Amino acid sequence: MNKNILVFVISLPLLLLADEDQEINSFIMGFGSCLDEEKSQEIWKSLEKENLDTFFFMGDNVYGDTESGVLTKMEDSYKQQERNLPPWLKRLNPLAIWDDHDYGLNDAGKDYPFKRESQELFLKFWKINKDDPRHQREGIYFSEVKKFNDKDILIIGLDTRYFRSSLEGKSKNYLSTNDSKKTILGNDQWDWLTEELHRDVDLVILVSSIQILATNHGFEKWNNFPHERQRLLTLIKKSDNKVVLVSGDRHKGGIYKQNNLYELTSSSLNKPLPVFFQGFFGKETDPLLIGEMQYVANYGVVTIDEMGLLKIFLKDKNGKILQAVKIEL
Repeated sequence: MNKNILVFVISLPLLLLADEDQEINSFIMGFGSCLDEEKSQEIWKSLEKENLDTFFFMGDNVYGDTESGVLTKMEDSYKQQERNLPPWLKRLNPLAIWDDHDYGLNDAGKDYPFKRESQELFLKFWKINKDDPRHQREGIYFSEVKKFNDKDILIIGLDTRYFRSSLEGKSKNYLSTNDSKKTILGNDQWDWLTEELHRDVDLVILVSSIQILATNHGFEKWNNFPHERQRLLTLIKKSDNKVVLVSGDRHKGGIYKQNNLYELTSSSLNKPLPVFFQGFFGKETDPLLIGEMQYVANYGVVTIDEMGLLKIFLKDKNGKILQAVKIEL
């Protein structure tokens, strides 16, 4: 497959694409994470105007965790979120993976004792069909193919919780491990992902709750397990597929680039990082970050049009473009 691409990076104040782009038939997919059921959700008004074909919840879709990890709050959190989500969004049958706050315990991994019960609550809330493999196996990873004209778009959702080994260091200052036996995905999910990435499709959108490319912060990320991160990047390169990465978790947003691989981080839908935290930790940078981190409530949009143009947007809660990338395939 020919992987030569022409890339355009758009930064403010260039806010709008050419008018004729709006008339082209497109597949439009929305992304978001970190949605607090206790906070207002006016961001859905802007997302409704995007005329989405589908939406992907990337984790922390409710804040039902407790300090003890006991799932006494999760079901009520899901019930409240069910009342919050607008009808038009539900009709899209949105896709979802989890992160720690809808898994059950902050920064938790494979040792979380209630993960099976949490999975049952997750599958019930998202109305996953009983014949779906997620009901028969451990973990909530999945894939789905969306068809647009003559293109097959493979959407992959990873589970970065159920099988993940323990972190090293302390919260907000996690370290990169030297233990190559530690894992993020676990053996079964790695085998499954290897097969998925070798499918014959036109585009792969790979969704991880935690960031893949970022290296320059002390929070959760793939680089806490650098051998796992490198394994994933090598697998993507060998797959000979065009791949776009999307992630959440951070309560801030940005676009990253390594060689021809892009990652959109979109977080949070209604729980952005408080201003005093920005001052305490300083303005975040990263060698792979394009432009600056965005600290306001935000959502992501990926579009593929019939002319073979892929567009990646990060937008604020009012629909204003914060950052964008255009990739001519």
